[in-house]
Amino acid sequence: MVTAVLSGITAMKGNRRRSARCSCRNSGFTLVEVMIALAVFAVVSAALVKSASFSLLQTDTLRERGIAELIARNRLSELRAAPRQDSTFRGPGVDRESVTMAGRDWELIVTTESTENELMRRINVQVAREADPDSVVAELTGFLGRY
Repeated sequence: MVTAVLSGITAMKGNRRRSARCSCRNSGFTLVEVMIALAVFAVVSAALVKSASFSLLQTDTLRERGIAELIARNRLSELRAAPRQDSTFRGPGVDRESVTMAGRDWELIVTTESTENELMRRINVQVAREADPDSVVAELTGFLGRY
């Protein structure tokens, strides 16, 4: 009986060894599988980095445009709020000035044009970066009455 038990134990040990050998061979990844996984990861990572950098660029552009529109609205509001008399009523022409807002320097171009009504003026306010005054970031048009 002891021999039968011992032979059964050795048979079980032999099965474990065989199953252990078989599972070791099938449990890992091959070099080709790892290389394919790394290639897929590299492509996905590159797409995510490109998307993130584009988002940052768009955020900066929208922020800059928002600040420029605020400057244009402020200038038009200042012109409308200023007291107007016959001697101070704006005539046709172009005024340029520099403005600093949000830590940046801006070029403000205010164009005043006549309209069919002599008591009204068309005011066009353009805001550009001071470093590149030809590139208008925001533009606002409004009307200003004499009285």
